Amino acid sequence: MRPDLLEAEASVSWVVSQLPDLAQRLEAWLERGVTTELRDPGAHATHNLIIGVEKKLLPLSFNVEVGAYINVIRSSLDILAMALVRRHNLNIEEDKVFFPIANSELRYASPKWTGRKFINALPSNERAIIESLKPYQGGSHAIWAFHQLDILRKHRRLLYCFLKPISISMRGTLAPGDFEPLAVEAVHVNDETIIGMLRKGVDVKLVLSKFYVGLDEQEHMKGPVVGALGHLTRVASGIIAEFG
Repeated sequence: MRPDLLEAEASVSWVVSQLPDLAQRLEAWLERGVTTELRDPGAHATHNLIIGVEKKLLPLSFNVEVGAYINVIRSSLDILAMALVRRHNLNIEEDKVFFPIANSELRYASPKWTGRKFINALPSNERAIIESLKPYQGGSHAIWAFHQLDILRKHRRLLYCFLKPISISMRGTLAPGDFEPLAVEAVHVNDETIIGMLRKGVDVKLVLSKFYVGLDEQEHMKGPVVGALGHLTRVASGIIAEFG
């Protein structure tokens, strides 16, 4: 990799280095803060509801931390853009330099769009790389995702404990009909999540559920937060490598 790209790549590598520890701390919180309990819907019912209960609030420090990682991933591309400006001695003021990401393909193609000056100033081969990335909504989903997440994190919480089970397994033998999964995804209400139904009299400990903490932005990124961050770092690192 060319030396002028090392700072951008170091930004992404730093996020990657933090993810194993984040995963361990989230897992430790899930073990302490989430339990599986039964709720009796009434004497008429043959099954109890299996409920995942959030016993402790997810610490806001996790939101701050994940927001910082998203910002670093997004900023790594701005550092890349600045490196290209210096590489080619482009006549663009520093405070006007950013990696171009537009809210639509039409906006991206507009000669009046603020990112167009940077793109047009690049040599043809590097301009072609930018064009191939399709850095706009409706083009590259991942690029648009971390751009938007970096904006949204400043206005609302991104991180929640969904208590959606990654997996449900059985310990021991259950008779047919003892356990009934929901016909739809787990239903989350306040700090509780309905994940299935268990015939009355059957021990809830026979049903093992593994939960995850995820991003609350279904349009942009869903699933366990550590996996989502890992995906975004790979995308950013791949983009940086295109110019090296």
